[in-house]
Amino acid sequence: MFDSVKIERFRGINHASISGFRRINLFFGKNNCGKSSLLEAIFLACGQSNPLLPLNINGFRDYRKIQKKDIALDFYKLDTEKKIRITLQNVETRDLSISFFEQVASDIKLDEDGKSVSSMPKDQYGHVLKYSYGGQEMVSKIVFESTGPNILQDIDPRYKERIRCRYLGPKFDFYTSIQGLDNIIKNKDEGSILDALRIIEPSIKDFRYSDGDVLVDLGLEQRVPVNVLGDGVRKVVSLLTSIYECRDGVLLVDEISNGFHYSVMGKLWKAVDSACRSNNVQLFATTHDLDSIRGLVDGLEEESVAAFHLEKLDDDELKSYFFSKGDLEYMLRQRIEVR
Repeated sequence: MFDSVKIERFRGINHASISGFRRINLFFGKNNCGKSSLLEAIFLACGQSNPLLPLNINGFRDYRKIQKKDIALDFYKLDTEKKIRITLQNVETRDLSISFFEQVASDIKLDEDGKSVSSMPKDQYGHVLKYSYGGQEMVSKIVFESTGPNILQDIDPRYKERIRCRYLGPKFDFYTSIQGLDNIIKNKDEGSILDALRIIEPSIKDFRYSDGDVLVDLGLEQRVPVNVLGDGVRKVVSLLTSIYECRDGVLLVDEISNGFHYSVMGKLWKAVDSACRSNNVQLFATTHDLDSIRGLVDGLEEESVAAFHLEKLDDDELKSYFFSKGDLEYMLRQRIEVR
């Protein structure tokens, strides 16, 4: 599990240094303070071999263009002259830097006398990712040509990723998130999902996964698609499936409490914590919901939990304040605003 993260010049974050991570880590704070950017930074450092990731993370925000100006969106104040740097620390250090490059090459054609007859400029731009871990420094890059659709990916062949990492956003694609459900059922591990589903809907007797659809038994004449039961039920399936798919890795969840009634949050956190323990998964999640924080206190043990209040300072430093479970309990009892 990771202990800390450092971020330099990524999106709206000029600098951040956060330590004290545990198995379950919850980030909260005002809107636009940097919660989602923090998750995206961790995501990049967990999958740093893929040079498309700095562009793909824009898709988490429903923005999928990949023009030159879109590359700059990852850089602090759109300044591509200064590289991004993200460092994750545990028993080894994962150090990632992202640089922008732009170049114009010329393709010169000559006539029979050796004279130039044409000059065809080729404008290229892209990301260069330099990363190191395990005692090696490696380089990958992605190159775009502004005059055409050509895309070149060059991934360092020495890079072998050992961490499974998934990002579950507020507008997650349900069908994409449950692609691993087949493996859960084949390994007879569906019991944990069924128990979690009953937290939201106690009348569920069982479920089946057929032709990409999750069908639940409510005691009616036929099973019904889980989609008709609401966002909370679908998100439980997505959460538990994603944890299983990230075994020995990291799961990132933006706005984890979306779709859930406050009354189920304590039991939900217990189900999530149990699944993370069973699969050796470290969870990083964000919320702006006080009920999610209260549920965390009610549902989890002290040693599992780390909560961080995030605040963006005037110089765009992302400042974090660590809260143990005991700290949160005191804050809630005194009705001190912690969001």
